[in-house]
This record gives sequence, C-alpha cells and structure tokens, in this order.
Amino acid sequence: MISRLKNKDGSAIITACVVVVCLLLLFTVISEYLRLQIIAKGVRDTVQSSVISLATQNYDEVYNGLREGYSGGYELDRNDRWKSKVDEGAVLSDISNVLGLRNGEKYAGSQLEYRITNLDINILNTPLAPSGNSKKFESEVWLNLQVPLSFGWDKLPPLKIRMKVNAGYTPKF
Repeated sequence: MISRLKNKDGSAIITACVVVVCLLLLFTVISEYLRLQIIAKGVRDTVQSSVISLATQNYDEVYNGLREGYSGGYELDRNDRWKSKVDEGAVLSDISNVLGLRNGEKYAGSQLEYRITNLDINILNTPLAPSGNSKKFESEVWLNLQVPLSFGWDKLPPLKIRMKVNAGYTPKF
C-alpha cells in the first residue's frame, strides 16, 4: 500500500480518493449513530426525571399506607371501603417544558429533530394490606420515539423505538 502511495505515476490518486471517501462515509455513520444515542439518552433522562417527580408527587397519598407497613396509595371512602388514590401528574407537560416540544415534536430550526407519541402512564399501586413487602409503589411511562435520520438522503426509514421508563417509591425510613 505504501509503495502504491510512493509511486509517482499518478495511479495512487484514485486509491487515495477512494480511501478518503470511505473514511468520510465511516465518519458520517459514526456521527449519525452518536446523534441518535444522544437524542435517545436526553429523552430517556428527561422522562425519567418526570417519572421520579410523579412518584414523589404521590408521597402524600402513600404516606398513610406507610404507617401500616406498605406503600400503597389508598383512602377510606364514605362507605368505609378503601379505594386507590394515586395522582397521574402531568408527565407530558413536564417533558414538553424541559425539552421544548411543540405537540410532542422537537424542531431544530425548521427541520424535525424527533417526535414523541403514544405516551402511556401506568401507576402500579401496591395491593392493600399485602402479605409481604416485595411489591412497591411504582410508576411506568411508555412512549414512542421517532427520529428521522439525516443520513442516506431520506432513503432510510426513521429510527422508531418504544421506550419504557419506570420509577418506584421507596420510603427512606
């Protein structure tokens, strides 16, 4: 290879151009991969922060159960029956405020950067008076993240992933 580069006949120019184009293509693919990783991590971290906030917001609902030894959110109704009392919070508005989303979409200038759809919130309340302490109060958020690729001249499909983020409430004492 080095002898081909030292060759003064000019035949190494084509080989050098091919090597440079291959390196540029490889650099572009790596850059796109890192961009997708950064976007997915940023969205996941923001959703996780919002879910932790949601679990913390339910502290006042869970506290009564903690006194009895479990961490469920329940209240006694007028008929002396226990019913679940949990707050689903405002996860989407928290995420929109932090990420600067408009209708679940983030734009970089006029170009769509990513889209968040199908946000599902599932709060797993601890059963009333369980026999053990293996279950805890948890919140799950499922969402679809779609990121259009800036590589491949719009011929490649966008990245679509279904993300799950959960957080649990664990009493400190």
